[in-house]
Amino acid sequence: MIVCRDCGTQNADGDLFCGGCPGFLEHTGEYVDDGLPEIPEEQPEQQAGLITRIKHAITGDDLPPPSGVAADTSAPAAPVTEAPELDEAARRAAALVAKPVAESKRMEPPGRDSRRAAAPAPAGPPAQAPTAQVPQAAKPRPKVQKQAPSRKINPGDLICGRCGEGNPDTRKFCRRCGESLVEAVVAKRAWYQRLIPRRKKKQLKAGDRPDRSGGRAAGTKARIFRGKVLGRLADTRRILAVLAIVGIGVGFAIPSARSAILDGGSGALGKVRRIISPTYSNIPIDPARVSASSETVGGEAVNATDSNTLTFWLADPADPSASVTVVFVDQTDVAHVLVHPGKQEGGGKVVRPDPRPREMLFRVTDESGLITEVAASIEDVDGFITVDLNVDDAVSVETVVVNCYPDPVLKVCPVTELEFQSKD
Repeated sequence: MIVCRDCGTQNADGDLFCGGCPGFLEHTGEYVDDGLPEIPEEQPEQQAGLITRIKHAITGDDLPPPSGVAADTSAPAAPVTEAPELDEAARRAAALVAKPVAESKRMEPPGRDSRRAAAPAPAGPPAQAPTAQVPQAAKPRPKVQKQAPSRKINPGDLICGRCGEGNPDTRKFCRRCGESLVEAVVAKRAWYQRLIPRRKKKQLKAGDRPDRSGGRAAGTKARIFRGKVLGRLADTRRILAVLAIVGIGVGFAIPSARSAILDGGSGALGKVRRIISPTYSNIPIDPARVSASSETVGGEAVNATDSNTLTFWLADPADPSASVTVVFVDQTDVAHVLVHPGKQEGGGKVVRPDPRPREMLFRVTDESGLITEVAASIEDVDGFITVDLNVDDAVSVETVVVNCYPDPVLKVCPVTELEFQSKD
């Protein structure tokens, strides 16, 4: 683990910043082993042996200092004339080796001791006085960009707003960038996880332990499970039966409620059917309510709504802005109009090269007096063309021929039929 020297918080080995303070663990952290530190055993002070003491007694050198204490080389060694602390065996050994040592000293060439004394001490590096240290600027923290978290974020973790790392809720600073976690967002469960309620763990009493088998045989557990399922099905059947009885009783007791329920159900079904598979029917037209700004002999205005494709309405050539107006018997919702252009023969075939409508304009007026204009381009085909109007509570529709085939300058051309339809 890594222990912060500033606040003493213990951190994991992979953490970059301290969890208790914003300290950068590369500067303020110290790795600490989890085990107990080894304590070195104290070595007993070694004493000089018998041979060493005999040697020093013969040569006249002083005994070496105890282990761990530096010897003072500046003071001259005191000659040893006698060794009262030696025992009798040491004295005898000293007498035996004293003569050969003395003879060896006499055989040494003259001036050897002087050369030893004159030998210079080995040169070492000169001692230097300590110099003052100039304070240096603190190392900047590494710039951390927002990136994917290094570990799985669990519900309840604190998400760092700077780098996006997930931290346990016990930390105060981010483990990766050192940012404060005071305003960190708390990780929540996903929406699909919140739909499933959490199962509470069964709390066992002191001294109890879980039994996987439950202490029952497989057949016994199967019977218990089947009994639970069948019991729940029986309860459901009872609830449905009670609701059915209550509904039937209310229906017979209150006829108005029954009719309201049936009407509401049929109305809802009708709306759904009209949306999925709509049907249309022609709006009945009163011939007395059909008029035109101009007409010709054989091309009267009522021919445009008589449901006969062999008759037509044709305006006076001197009236280039001629129009035909249809007033409905009742206010009605107009979905679209079927336009049979030009003169047509049997089977709805358009007579060419006689002129036929190319562009038309429809002005629909509702009960409030609002006029809705719908411009439409009429294709040069046989049969009829459907033009969507989609006006509710319509009162009347005025139809104007804008230009015609084959010459767009021509403003007057026949119209075989106009069929206004509403959605059922």
